[in-house]
Amino acid sequence: MSETELRRVHDRLYQLEAALEDVEGDLVETDDPDRYRRAFDHLYRAVLDLAGMVVEPIRG
Repeated sequence: MSETELRRVHDRLYQLEAALEDVEGDLVETDDPDRYRRAFDHLYRAVLDLAGMVVEPIRG
C-alpha cells in the first residue's frame, strides 16, 4: 500500500467515525423508526467507500 492509498484509507475511516458519532447523537432517547432508517442510510453511505477494499503492503 502506497502512502497515498494509506491516506485515502485514513480519510475514509475518519468519515466513518464521524458518521458513527452523528448517528449516536441522532438516536439518543428516540424510538422513531424513521430516525433509525435515516441513521442506517447515513452509516451505509459512509461504509460504501470501504466496501471491498483490500489492504496489503507493497512488497519489493
